[in-house]
Amino acid sequence: MVNPPPDEMISSFPSILSIDTCSVWNVLCSKTLHIAARIKGRHFVLAEYVRYECLVKPSSRNGLQELRTRLQNELGSKGCFSVQSLTVDDLVALSYTPKAVRRLHHGELAAVALAQKLRNGFLTDDQNARKNAASALDSSRVRTTSHLIGWLVYEGQLSDGDIPTVINDHKEFEQEKAHLEPYIQSCYEHAMGLRLRERIAQQGFS
Repeated sequence: MVNPPPDEMISSFPSILSIDTCSVWNVLCSKTLHIAARIKGRHFVLAEYVRYECLVKPSSRNGLQELRTRLQNELGSKGCFSVQSLTVDDLVALSYTPKAVRRLHHGELAAVALAQKLRNGFLTDDQNARKNAASALDSSRVRTTSHLIGWLVYEGQLSDGDIPTVINDHKEFEQEKAHLEPYIQSCYEHAMGLRLRERIAQQGFS
């Protein structure tokens, strides 16, 4: 059983987010999702180390070459992905964060440091990273790919018919035991519920 997200995780979404490696792939593995996020003006910033993990570091991930090609095309065309460097001072600033944050994997840690530096959102699909990042950042700035999908449904950019496509895209590329489907479904249903409640409220005042 997946708990429904808080309303504010679906009804709003940061315009710029630092992003960890797993979430880069989760956005790019579905062209439907990627295009919808781009149309709505969402931008994802990779720390240099995340770029290294995505494009250089050896990995056995499903469909990796195709995903790397998509990311390279995005970076080369100045699409909705870009890369930002971190300074030594940015990393030193992490020493003031809770110990649990400092124990995150390098890519997640770099993404949190970048979010601190840019004062923007942080996108991760790792539950541990999400929980611990909320102690270093304002929790309202932390989101998941499923939240992104829910927000795009709430905004009307993704339709009912798009959700099975997005889910199937993720199944094609996802790693074993990394199933987003129940989280996507939960956020989709919550977004539809929010839209319905708002419509009823508007009719009540008309």
